[in-house]
Amino acid sequence: MPFPHPLRRLNPFEGLALTAQDLADEQTYHRRSLQRHALFMHGFGVVQGLQVDLEQQKKKYTAMVKSGFGITAQGQGVHLPQDVVVPLEVPKQDGEYILWLFHIERPDSDAQRPVFDTSDLREARVLEEVTPRLLPASEEHADAVALTRLNVRLGRLVQVQLPVPRAGRQIRAAESYLKPRVVEFIRLNRRILTNLFRTSTLKEQSIGLIAFMGALISAEFVLIEEGTGDRVLYRTAGSLITYAHDFYEPLPDTTERIDQFREFVRRVNAEIPGVEQGDDTWLRWFLQFERLLQPLQRINEELEETVEAMRG
Repeated sequence: MPFPHPLRRLNPFEGLALTAQDLADEQTYHRRSLQRHALFMHGFGVVQGLQVDLEQQKKKYTAMVKSGFGITAQGQGVHLPQDVVVPLEVPKQDGEYILWLFHIERPDSDAQRPVFDTSDLREARVLEEVTPRLLPASEEHADAVALTRLNVRLGRLVQVQLPVPRAGRQIRAAESYLKPRVVEFIRLNRRILTNLFRTSTLKEQSIGLIAFMGALISAEFVLIEEGTGDRVLYRTAGSLITYAHDFYEPLPDTTERIDQFREFVRRVNAEIPGVEQGDDTWLRWFLQFERLLQPLQRINEELEETVEAMRG
């Protein structure tokens, strides 16, 4: 991790006449040392809180930003002490934008002190604050923390549920985004299998069925532990799709919805990235995985209605 400035501290000695610049240099040394520590130990991004909920009333948009703490790419801590509501102006140009939380500094007007041998007053303290700004996603800002992604299209703002960097857990940046979807995939498929067992659809336990059930149970154990790494989540999702394909492919055409879902699983399975592919490639593929959840939910609801009708 490159740093443009060397660490340079004050070297005091007897008889040294201290100046304001000397004190500023001493502060700069300690601040840069802390910033390096933060970056090397924790990385940059959201540390805690700072969740964003986009709200729309008529044609006006606001972002509710929860209180929290983050670290900028420069290693500077950014603290939002309380929840804030941020009015958002919809950019004129369509595209992807990011809501950032910037670190800013300003002189404290309540801490004015007289300048020696003059009648002037100067602020003797500096306030460190934060301010949110919506800027194009193509821009990088080392003095800010990325909070959320937003898409602008035809004058409308839509929140994009993609992960932003998380400090202290760089290799798990997408956990909060990926994990709930993998867990939901497991839950829905287990419910579907349970309902199918109550019908005449599954008269025999095929190898694909046993393997798929085993994969679902194994994945549940993998996801029990907090802090599941991105790579584990991606590969778990890829393995589940392969087992799902082997299960749904020979399944009888009991409903048109299952037949359509089988075609979808076949395409998603064919597009699984290779093991050597990076996380960016896997994240793009995961968007296909995520789209399986809605049709799975509908299949599950239809099967539950069928089972209830058979019980009646």
